[in-house]
Amino acid sequence: MQTIIYKKRHKKKIVSKTQEYVGNIYFGYFGLKAMTTGVLTAKQIETARRVISRMTKRSGKVYIRVFFHHPLTKKPSLSRMGKGVGAIKLWISYIKSGSILLEVNNIFSQVAIAALRSASLRLPIKTVVVSRKVWNY
Repeated sequence: MQTIIYKKRHKKKIVSKTQEYVGNIYFGYFGLKAMTTGVLTAKQIETARRVISRMTKRSGKVYIRVFFHHPLTKKPSLSRMGKGVGAIKLWISYIKSGSILLEVNNIFSQVAIAALRSASLRLPIKTVVVSRKVWNY
């Protein structure tokens, strides 16, 4: 039985561009939009998701729009130099400014905005709460 080995990637340089990435809300009515570029770990998004689910009393639906593709490796302490790259320590995602991180649905607007604001305090990048534009014809 063969094991699948993924290629361990190099770290990127995070370059903040003046042009903002356009992220749209697809699944929910309120979302958390990144205003700066940065790096998110899976643990940080999980903490933000827990805050939202506690504040909404698990009544609505939370959509995570970020996926963690990039592995970060770390060699064990007191190990000698050489002998390849260390084991995977954690998974990260590079965030562009303007991308939507989290979305919520089926929640009252005041509760959703308060939950997303408190979740943004747990993240290392600047974010803003946005809502979907609903057109009435």
